[in-house]
Amino acid sequence: MSRINYKKIITYIFVTLFVSCSTAAANVGKDNSLSIIPFDPFEKYNRRIHSLNKSADTLTLRPASQIYGTSVPQAIRLSASNFYGNLQEPKRFTNHILQREFSKASNDISRFVLNSSVGLLGLFDVASLINLFPEETNFDETFAYFDIPAGPYFEIPLFGPSSLRGSIGLLTDYSFNPLLILSGQLSNVSFVTFEILNIVNERYEYSHIFDSLLYDSSDSYSSTRLTYIQKDVSISSKKGYPTSELFDPTENY
Repeated sequence: MSRINYKKIITYIFVTLFVSCSTAAANVGKDNSLSIIPFDPFEKYNRRIHSLNKSADTLTLRPASQIYGTSVPQAIRLSASNFYGNLQEPKRFTNHILQREFSKASNDISRFVLNSSVGLLGLFDVASLINLFPEETNFDETFAYFDIPAGPYFEIPLFGPSSLRGSIGLLTDYSFNPLLILSGQLSNVSFVTFEILNIVNERYEYSHIFDSLLYDSSDSYSSTRLTYIQKDVSISSKKGYPTSELFDPTENY
């Protein structure tokens, strides 16, 4: 009996759904660098959503993050961040298994067990004290591993830049949150609470990057789109594609 190639089956299904389109067209130059042509057929719609997201940031998220960052003690903010990070370990474990990165998957499960027990449900990152650091990944990377194209670029209301693949990946990421596996209203409220806290905390911790993209550039939409596409190209480069020479808003930090 022939061996079933699950990778090819999954790839075929998703490629059919995505109609073999990518977030950007990449042209390789003589110096082996890439020039990026964004695939943005919904730009008119995207710019309206970007304007909505920017207004929400200006009126709500930006001031809320500053209040949170300056009024809540760092120790409490760190514990909340650790707890949220610990909830991401099952997602990381699953993705690393699917990507056949078994040593990283072992690291994920070790961190989850150690921090959930000794670290008091993840409030303290005990694992990092013994050099077991988090290995970030998500389902967007896993879909890319299965050769699923990113699809067209678009912005999600209140969530920001993404792609068709990235959006489905984001929904799948959320489905692996342990708080959603538990039943009851309390778990749902806890899930929403910690998601909001994480968004507010990240807006505060990386305020210089967000402010640079949204308020210091002449066209914040183009800058945000380019930064997201750079991340997408970075994911692809793990598979051996040429690296691109694009603007990196974090290179000076």
